[in-house]
Amino acid sequence: MTASVQARLREFTCRLLGRQGAEVDWPVENGEGLALLPTTVAQSLRCMEILPLCFDGAGPLPVNLASEFVERVEPLVAAEPAVACLRVPAAYLKQSDMSEPVARAFTWLNARVRIQETQQTRVEYHTWYFVGTLDSADRWQQIVPVTINAASGTQVAMRDLLDGAAQQVEADDSPSSAPPARTLLAASRAALAHVQRDSGEFLQRLEGRRGRDRKRLQDYYRALLLDGGRRPGRHAAEPDAAEREAKVQAVKLELRRKLSELDERYACKVRLTALALVRLDCPALAVKCQVLRKAAGRTHTLFWNALRKELEPMCCQRCGASTFTVAFSDEQVAALCAACKG
Repeated sequence: MTASVQARLREFTCRLLGRQGAEVDWPVENGEGLALLPTTVAQSLRCMEILPLCFDGAGPLPVNLASEFVERVEPLVAAEPAVACLRVPAAYLKQSDMSEPVARAFTWLNARVRIQETQQTRVEYHTWYFVGTLDSADRWQQIVPVTINAASGTQVAMRDLLDGAAQQVEADDSPSSAPPARTLLAASRAALAHVQRDSGEFLQRLEGRRGRDRKRLQDYYRALLLDGGRRPGRHAAEPDAAEREAKVQAVKLELRRKLSELDERYACKVRLTALALVRLDCPALAVKCQVLRKAAGRTHTLFWNALRKELEPMCCQRCGASTFTVAFSDEQVAALCAACKG
């Protein structure tokens, strides 16, 4: 292999294993490195958790194209979301004073807020595309896109990140903001809320089916109990009270077992799978505000979205909700939604 191919393979291996939670030490100047792998990654690669890294065939996972390296890392690659990095070179930014727009958009519940300055800046917006799946006696699936401002952590209501900006977008080979892992948690939390809201009709149908199946079981075993309590035929021996009670208890126990199996069958497992990520670097307006809460003060930054041409909400530091009705904690002066303020 040429030196350039080796360099690309080394970088690919370090980044892939690092995103999977491994600790990787493979300096550029060294032909060998070392990785400490999570158990699940080691199992997927069929190797030990301490993995020597090298280009030749002496190691347990030779990093070259002549070995089975590509085939062995393929499951890890398949689990990675596809990523597109895009950029809006320029966009209109509001020039007028932001005091009035901020006052119209936000309600400050317990603090005094004063605008300090307004600056032109650039912000990355991360749109994560998830598949939300509910597995039970039936299956429900939906594609859920969620956009997060990587600087503020706020969810932004842009159903299609490129809507209205397609003519301005170009490829971005060197995204410079925080890594996507920073926004993945916020996006996952928002996507789960979307899944819970949008799957309501499916869950109602599922609960209706479960109720009907429970009633059938209860009716069937109730009939068995009634049959067991009838008087025997002329020549049959009359069962004693202990025997009748044993039969009743056996029927009740079997009913409980069947109902438990039914509940397990209708139990709902929720799964979110990240399919793709669009990283869009875009001009924005940063509005720095001085927030005074009792004896404490703190500077918060609001963002004016150049694509939507409006102010974005703030992010609640406790639950992650996006809100225009903001309270602040006493000591840290952290932004809180009305529900978290209590």
